[in-house]
Amino acid sequence: MRLLADLTLPRPELLRVQADNLALMRDAVRRSRTCTALRPHADSLTPEGLEQVPLTTRDQLAEWSVAPGAPNRITEGDIRLVLRSSGSSGRVRTLLHDRPFNERVEALGARGLCVDGLGDNPFVLNSLAPGDLFGGFGFADAVLSRRGAAVLPAGTSMPAPHLAELIADLGVTAMVGLPGYVERLMAEIPAAMLRLRTLYYLGERMSGPAADALTEAGCAVRSFAYSTTETGPIGFQCAHLTGADHHVHEDLVIAEVVDEDGRRLPDGVVGALAVTVPAETGTALVRYLVGDRASLRTADCPCGSTARVLRIGARDDVSANLDGTLVTRSMFDSALGLPPDARYQVGHGSRRGLLRLTLRGAALGGLTGEAARTALGRHQTLRKVIGSARFAGLTVDAGTAPRITTRAKAPFFWDESEED
Repeated sequence: MRLLADLTLPRPELLRVQADNLALMRDAVRRSRTCTALRPHADSLTPEGLEQVPLTTRDQLAEWSVAPGAPNRITEGDIRLVLRSSGSSGRVRTLLHDRPFNERVEALGARGLCVDGLGDNPFVLNSLAPGDLFGGFGFADAVLSRRGAAVLPAGTSMPAPHLAELIADLGVTAMVGLPGYVERLMAEIPAAMLRLRTLYYLGERMSGPAADALTEAGCAVRSFAYSTTETGPIGFQCAHLTGADHHVHEDLVIAEVVDEDGRRLPDGVVGALAVTVPAETGTALVRYLVGDRASLRTADCPCGSTARVLRIGARDDVSANLDGTLVTRSMFDSALGLPPDARYQVGHGSRRGLLRLTLRGAALGGLTGEAARTALGRHQTLRKVIGSARFAGLTVDAGTAPRITTRAKAPFFWDESEED
């Protein structure tokens, strides 16, 4: 597989590199004894024919990913890293990554990382959660090291006052963390956090009051990478892209925005994001639905990259069963009049057969419990929960950040049934 030093080639040449890498994958699938899921579609592994290949869902990958001899494995053996998705976007998926995949992940991450304004050998806190079969911590460590940073492997368990001391004593200029954990630190050690020059986030987009406060203090809030456990890096932010926009690593990633039937949508139209990762070994990921909504466009970027720009939208809807009623995040967004990227959480707990809800997060500022109950009661489905004889009440806590898991993720629905 050919990995370019950068993506500034004229676009026709960049697409030729992409096509050559896809051809290498096509030949590898044809030779493979194990890749039975893709072999019938091998002839369609071309830029023109890819749209004819069936989409790969997260449920399919969950079924395939538990054994080395899975039908989407191009080759067996040489497995160097086992990761597991958190399950926040569907069924838990176990991923067996081989050596070439790991090397490509690190190289793409390092190529795409914008370190403008950090100087030489900057001190950077790696505040992602280690362990739990979560690859983010190791990914950040490898990428930062490749870019010449002095990495502080802080993780998420170090007491906030100790982090504040490190930031002051070493002149730490940047941090990598998940939004939920950053929000917690902004509440506990705001003065130290506002000394940072760059805050890199991984996972969902960093937005809301914490991001606004960092920006106002002169700290650049940037995506560390648009990446998934399954695919590795998909996109990156140059110095000229912000928010939800990312250049696609188009030499080694093919991004398609598709409708529900798998047909490609025109530039600028929002649809489901399907990603193909050309590879000759390990796991074959072709037209994999990563679980995000997105749109694509071609843009003349001042950075010189000719790669298309991917704008990430909302994640696929998440759901929970509340007192026998299946509800989704979009129902709460609609009832409360909030956008899909609003930072809030719905805690739900059942004690002695009674259900209580707690809505928490800064996005709920100004909303009272009574107003929230009235708004939810107007929704066709949510009124079944609010109006149930087993519903014990609702609390709004806008001053408390969403709770986070051991991976520092903040799931929208938080089960409090077993909490004291």
